[in-house]
Amino acid sequence: MKTRAIVMLVALLVFTTACAGPGSLGSDPAAALAPAPDLGGTWQGAYWWLGGSYWADEGIWRLRIAEDGTFALTVTPTLAANNLAKPSSWSGTVVQHGNRVELHTSGGLTIRLARHGHTLFGLANDPATEADIQVKLDRQAKLDRTGRD
Repeated sequence: MKTRAIVMLVALLVFTTACAGPGSLGSDPAAALAPAPDLGGTWQGAYWWLGGSYWADEGIWRLRIAEDGTFALTVTPTLAANNLAKPSSWSGTVVQHGNRVELHTSGGLTIRLARHGHTLFGLANDPATEADIQVKLDRQAKLDRTGRD
């Protein structure tokens, strides 16, 4: 029970800080348009429905961020997901403000995530089910030509 309360508190903090408007970001907006060089690469993780009780809405996210600030996201529901959850792909641009990362899709959707080290996490709304979901992505190791980290 104590762990659940901590998870809910962290989710609430992420939600309230991720909802901050552009006025709270400070400094030059043009400087924020270029993603940090270490943001590029592949991030993979999962999403799950917060508070779901009738059916499961969960799946795998695979996010590829290019050095030019664009991204491609592939979403694959797990076998336990309901029939409303469908595989999908999104693309767009990435903006980083400190430890906040925004994915702006070409369709107008914005996904706001927080970054802590090699992890991106946050709350979003699943457009397929219109349910609130939690997302956690871990950075995949970058391998050099020899296959080493």
